[in-house]
Amino acid sequence: MVDKASPSAEIEEGLDDAGPSLPVILISAAAGIAGGVIGLYLTYTVLGWELAASVFVAVLCASLALGIVGASLSALAGTRAAAANIAMSCGLIVVSLAFLSLCTLSGALVATLIVFFGG
Repeated sequence: MVDKASPSAEIEEGLDDAGPSLPVILISAAAGIAGGVIGLYLTYTVLGWELAASVFVAVLCASLALGIVGASLSALAGTRAAAANIAMSCGLIVVSLAFLSLCTLSGALVATLIVFFGG
């Protein structure tokens, strides 16, 4: 235990050792996905841009939305773990996309087997 009169007590009180915050991670991941979907819709459907340019803008919008919301919510929560929150949000999006890909591939495989052996 640190004595309150020691200089190290002042240093330890100033440090924030809080880790990443789950609500910040989930909300910023959702904002990142929403930003990407809105960016893709606006550029591809409304403006009629080429697909490659639309995807570029969608990724840019997703990254900006995730970063801005993650940093803002971390600042509002008073935590110094903004980088960890943003990194965990990116990781959550990657894991979600990997799971969606696995489910899509397994569904396509099962549908192929049903059509092939079903009649």
